[in-house]
Amino acid sequence: MADAEDGRYDRPLSQDADARLSPEEVRVLWDFVHGDIMNGATRTRLRENWGMCARHSWAYAVVEIELWEAGAGMRGGHQPFDLTILYADLLRTMVEKLGTGHAGRRGRTRALERHGGCVICADVRGETQGGVTHAGLDLRQLTLEANWMRFTREWLAETRPEWSASVCPDCAAAAGATVSPGTLPCRMHLLTSGVSSDAWWELTRTVLAELAVEVRALTDSMTQSGLPATAAENASWVKAVGWFTGWDFPLALSRS
Repeated sequence: MADAEDGRYDRPLSQDADARLSPEEVRVLWDFVHGDIMNGATRTRLRENWGMCARHSWAYAVVEIELWEAGAGMRGGHQPFDLTILYADLLRTMVEKLGTGHAGRRGRTRALERHGGCVICADVRGETQGGVTHAGLDLRQLTLEANWMRFTREWLAETRPEWSASVCPDCAAAAGATVSPGTLPCRMHLLTSGVSSDAWWELTRTVLAELAVEVRALTDSMTQSGLPATAAENASWVKAVGWFTGWDFPLALSRS
């Protein structure tokens, strides 16, 4: 069983039976949403690794959106509040690292690289713990609800006109999707693209800086005093996770 689950953890997240979320992933991610992300050492590891692996970055969004039922803002719940805080921080950090302090292609390329490993993989590949999580909630039921991905699917469908204009062309080609001309590669494909133009790096930095502002505005919209999010802001978390980890998940889920 452990070998089977390890194989699952290596697959991109989807609703396929061998790639959907396991109970252990839901437990660890639910703990993460409930406060592990605020741990200083954890935040440092997330910055060094540019978040989690692709599977668990999208899984983090799914667990928070599907299972967090109450909240402020127009949606009143089922929204990626903690995730937007993390990605606003990662975006600001990346913008700084792509600045003048990392002049030259090699310096900027090094800034894109991950260091360390996924904090969620480290936990789920360890010894499995109990089947009941916070407040005695049934982990099996939480896992079923997370894997329905109902609210995530609705959010992706609602915001697709916005985020589809930012899909990495290499990710789109691999998924058999079409993209708008001139879209930026995601972090992973930028690493392997051989880009050397200063103008291209500066464009990437500008786009990420603007995206950081949108993500922060989305965070604010999910508070009592925040303004309602615009269409671009509602799509910003998808664009942020997509840029850092790749676009497989939203492209696949929006087709299914």
